Amino acid sequence: MEEKELKVFIKENTSLLNEYINCVILKDIGVMSSSFFIRLVDEYFNKQEKRISTDNLTPDTLAYYLIAEVLGEAQQAFPFFRKDTMTLDLIFKDAKVYFNHVKFTIEDNSFNIYLVQTKAGVSTLDEEIVKYSKQFPMKTSGIEDFISKKSNSKYS
Repeated sequence: MEEKELKVFIKENTSLLNEYINCVILKDIGVMSSSFFIRLVDEYFNKQEKRISTDNLTPDTLAYYLIAEVLGEAQQAFPFFRKDTMTLDLIFKDAKVYFNHVKFTIEDNSFNIYLVQTKAGVSTLDEEIVKYSKQFPMKTSGIEDFISKKSNSKYS
């Protein structure tokens, strides 16, 4: 899907995309707020140089790439994860380790979350210790079915 088509698709289905992200993609991880989803989309499409080009995007992989592209290397600080952004309560509960940053990557067909402890809690230092990591296989189909079913049920 080309960038222009993808933008139209997102605009037409924003609330359903956010619901899909929470019900399917993040169901074993956490929850993303709808306003934060919109912020991620805007940030991604306004970036001049994208590490992950839109050529690799499909509606199904959009959420993974948004998170990995916009939040991935930024190593978001733990306090960043709250109800008005993206909660990762299930990961944090599972990990039970001290960490001060979270990092997201995509490797092959896997979405990865790393809980990282940096020296003195400063994210700009090179030295970091991965305290916990978890891989999730990327779900690469199903969003159009989900949107179709939800659209029919909402207007039936």
